[in-house]
Amino acid sequence: MFEGSKLAKKYKLSKCECPSGKMTRFVEPCLLFFLSQKPSYGYELMEQLDRFGFQKAKPDPAMVYRTLRSLEKEECVISKWDTKGVGPAKRNYELTPKGLSLLHSWADGITFRKQALENFLKLYKKQFKAKK
Repeated sequence: MFEGSKLAKKYKLSKCECPSGKMTRFVEPCLLFFLSQKPSYGYELMEQLDRFGFQKAKPDPAMVYRTLRSLEKEECVISKWDTKGVGPAKRNYELTPKGLSLLHSWADGITFRKQALENFLKLYKKQFKAKK
């Protein structure tokens, strides 16, 4: 369905890389969004995730770093070690053009899913309103 679509061509993607499902998958677009604002490191990114609904169930740090490594392997982010300053070295992540395309694809997919969910709720409420 996605392959060859206008969205795929628009964002130069060969396949849909924004599957729905568990909330943990939602970490990926959140990290991409934060990195679109500025380069950052893992711990700083984890602290920002509460802005998107992760405050009660903070994602596992290992999962966040696995996601960042996966994004780096797919060339959606690049990383460099920052050895300046006090304390241990930090790996700073930066968004690539491919990562920006993936972020846009996620936003389009989320918009589509939001519309589908809103339509479902509208029909659900219409059907069950009279039965309550």
